[in-house]
Amino acid sequence: MTDIPNYRAIIRKENIVTLIVNGIGAFFTFFYLNVIAPSPSAGHVTTPIAKTSLYLFIFVGVFTVSLGMYLGHRMEKRVRTWYMLIESGQKTPAEVPAEVKRDVLNYPIYATSISTTMWILVDFFFAFTNQSIQMLIGIVFGGGLLVTVLLYFISDLFWRPMIPFFFPDGHLSAVRAFRLPVLGKLLIAFLFIGILPPAFLVSVSWERAQQLLDAPNPATVLANLRLLQIFILVIGIIFSIWLAIFTTRSITDPIHALRKAMGEVQNNNLETRVLVSTNDELGYLGEHFNQMTAGLRQKEKMRNLLNLYLSPEVAQEALARGTELGGKLIECTVLFADIRDFTSISESLPPQDLMTLLNRYMSMMVEVIVAHGGMVNKFGGDSLLAVFGTPLNPAENHAAQAVRSAQAMLHALASFNRTENRFAPLRIGIGIATGKVIAGNIGGQERLEYTVIGDTVNLAARLEDKTKEIDGNVLISAESYRQAARHIDIQARFLPQIHVKGKREAVGVYALDL
Repeated sequence: MTDIPNYRAIIRKENIVTLIVNGIGAFFTFFYLNVIAPSPSAGHVTTPIAKTSLYLFIFVGVFTVSLGMYLGHRMEKRVRTWYMLIESGQKTPAEVPAEVKRDVLNYPIYATSISTTMWILVDFFFAFTNQSIQMLIGIVFGGGLLVTVLLYFISDLFWRPMIPFFFPDGHLSAVRAFRLPVLGKLLIAFLFIGILPPAFLVSVSWERAQQLLDAPNPATVLANLRLLQIFILVIGIIFSIWLAIFTTRSITDPIHALRKAMGEVQNNNLETRVLVSTNDELGYLGEHFNQMTAGLRQKEKMRNLLNLYLSPEVAQEALARGTELGGKLIECTVLFADIRDFTSISESLPPQDLMTLLNRYMSMMVEVIVAHGGMVNKFGGDSLLAVFGTPLNPAENHAAQAVRSAQAMLHALASFNRTENRFAPLRIGIGIATGKVIAGNIGGQERLEYTVIGDTVNLAARLEDKTKEIDGNVLISAESYRQAARHIDIQARFLPQIHVKGKREAVGVYALDL
């Protein structure tokens, strides 16, 4: 789950800002309608505020604020209850009912609707008591509409930390709720910044111009007109700046979060997620970004598993070229290694200890072989088959690589037995042969294996088996010795007339001296 937001702090902050914005809007509307907007009388540019109007304004203001707070408390009751249940650990976000999730997403529009309702009530009250159409229009379109729009964007920004709390998976689009698209936000901003203030200014100017023609005191009307224009201009600029800030934030904040997350993915941090907090196109984009990173994590997991069950070279070949059956004739060097007396060891150890010992041994051997350019092609219980110089790990000195790898394997095993092996010491035999093999995919359409087959592979296995009879841990074929000697200095004893299974004639081999 995402970090738990402070629900009470969010509601408290939003209530305070709502009171301030509504209060400022109400004050300027009252001031405009009672002081500036009335037609100027002889010698008076503005109209003094009547005490009864001021007292009535204060009374109605306190009443509507109290009613609005009560309605707001009732409106968010279900959301507050489920927040406390989740916060206390009694429930999880997955258990939240669909109607509560809908309330969470609709909270900004619900909160704004309460403010709108209060403004409409005030509007009809004052318009009815003053019998004034001008006041009706002024309250609704002058103050109420501007404040309502600004409060929606403020409420939307303040409420956003709560959305990931109720939607940790980010699937906002699955819930049917009010959605204000990005285009709608831009159109609202354009309407209330670029059209409404100038239109209101023009309307007031026309009205005063008509009065100017008939007024016995044109200088007073002209001064009042200048005051009206300055008032509307200042209020329009202040409102436009705040609306532009909150509208821009509602769009740019998700974009910045998405850009930051994309940077993390670029740095190979596939665990990064975007906290989806908007119910619009940007939120939809965040949802699909999270789905994309989830897919990348799954692919990375599959690739890692593939590299565990196959050598990295085989995995890359399969991903790059597919699963075509068949192979080709190549020359390479084959290394076959086997643990001696493994049957006796397996009988003396519990299965779990035996598996632990074998896995640690194999991990060490694979690391040594890979470090010397080899590719472990197959495990056979306590044995392993490695190849050097195949199309997947080409090398001109593949025989020398295999010899160096065998030497390093014996040194690593000696160190392993001294420092890490708490069980019976392990001994291994290694056979190395160089020659022609068939390398490629073998199997069927359902199951494939990249391997090498041929007499060279058999010879390596037979030489390893001969190490049990001859004084030496590593036997290499004459061809392997000949090719390796071109690149490295080899200390080895020549053993002629060695009979190996599968060969009619004796072969010459070399016993490697360490």
